[in-house]
Amino acid sequence: MNSGWRYQFIAKDCAISSGRFVAVSDIGTSEADFNAVANFRDTSLPPLNIYVSVKNRSNTMGGQDWPKAISAMEQMAAHDKNRIGPYICVFGIVMERGHRTIRKEKRTERAYSVNTEIWFSDFFWPFFSNYSYSEMMKLVLDVLKEQNLERRNTLDIQIPSELIESFGHCCQKFKLLDANGIFNNPERLLDLFCNKK
Repeated sequence: MNSGWRYQFIAKDCAISSGRFVAVSDIGTSEADFNAVANFRDTSLPPLNIYVSVKNRSNTMGGQDWPKAISAMEQMAAHDKNRIGPYICVFGIVMERGHRTIRKEKRTERAYSVNTEIWFSDFFWPFFSNYSYSEMMKLVLDVLKEQNLERRNTLDIQIPSELIESFGHCCQKFKLLDANGIFNNPERLLDLFCNKK
């Protein structure tokens, strides 16, 4: 469920289906996954170009990699010969709660780029799909269940009994087990992770 490429395609297809954008297209570069063009309410202004790079979580890239990635995407957007009007670069963090933020240097507290923002799942998904983060994750779960994509662990690994017992206590604490002590409700697990503040 956590494959980054899957969410790139879902986000792009949601943006197309939402009908909110003038245009949505793939970008064949390593800096961004897709771009969307949006009109302003003031139609005399040229449209806004949104260059999006989709990441599962904010720790997908190490701290030292953020400045390079921001600079690369900013340069790509600034020099896009097909762009008309202003632009914004967005790193969409699709599996982590939060809203919008700007990545800053620790020493100076200056933004790495005034045109680049990080949009966490609570802002990203409603903007591009008109669905909340938890609704999107439930939709993905429903598709996976329909396709019956069960992963089977075929490795013979010995798990320490202390770890199993501790895990069992946590599952009971968060009411993930049924009356027989069996975990059989993936929606409950999704609710726990998606709706936890």
